[in-house]
Amino acid sequence: MGNTLKENDLSALHKYRLRSDIGKSFNVANLLDKRFVTDFMKNLAFSIAAPSERTAASIFIKRYAFIAVISLFAMSTSNKKMNLSLKNIEMEEPERGKDWLPMISLKDSSIEEWNGKDRNEWRKGICRDLFANNLYPLIEYFEKTFKVSKLILWENIAVYLFWLYEAELKDSENPNVQDDFHFLIMEAEGNLFGRYNLNPIQKYYSEKNSIDEVRIRKTCCFTYQLGSKRCKTCPCTHITKDGVCYDGESFCGAVRSIN
Repeated sequence: MGNTLKENDLSALHKYRLRSDIGKSFNVANLLDKRFVTDFMKNLAFSIAAPSERTAASIFIKRYAFIAVISLFAMSTSNKKMNLSLKNIEMEEPERGKDWLPMISLKDSSIEEWNGKDRNEWRKGICRDLFANNLYPLIEYFEKTFKVSKLILWENIAVYLFWLYEAELKDSENPNVQDDFHFLIMEAEGNLFGRYNLNPIQKYYSEKNSIDEVRIRKTCCFTYQLGSKRCKTCPCTHITKDGVCYDGESFCGAVRSIN
């Protein structure tokens, strides 16, 4: 790849939790090891006071979704591609009694800059590396190991993708920003995201609520199980009783409805 992330690149990405140096950490590739991920998720559940490893797995993907924010921000604003192999990514470990908003570090900070030819194909390569080769293996493994629906996990990622383009970059005058967002939502083929025929995040892009301008989720991410109030975007608010789903720990009706 040749070039490396410069100080101004890192400064812009600090907001999205990318650091050149972080504290006690683990390699993300280890999460595909059964023994490691079982111990890790038990520890994460304990640290964030989650009632189950399934809930912890959902929360993990919400935190890890920032790898998508980091990658897409660099792509859309600077025409830069990062090394997103799972073995290249380090994350801060959870610690009991602290909010787990982990920093992320890249062991190899080299980048590939767009060479000015066929940006669409170059962009597809970034999406394939990010979604199909990085996020998809974790989502599939977490669904199998912790019985958490991949529909929930994909939406956990989608909401941060929407946030990046609709909030963080909404005032950008860079023409790539809106073009990339349109591509990700409307044009990207399913195989860029893994073993899919259809784009798995497109289904989550719906009209915002006309009252408070929020997009209601299709699935519940289980954050309320950490002792929080229901998110204002949660689809389950109208089917709750005393803050607990009628379905309890079973397969949520909101998830069933979009299968």
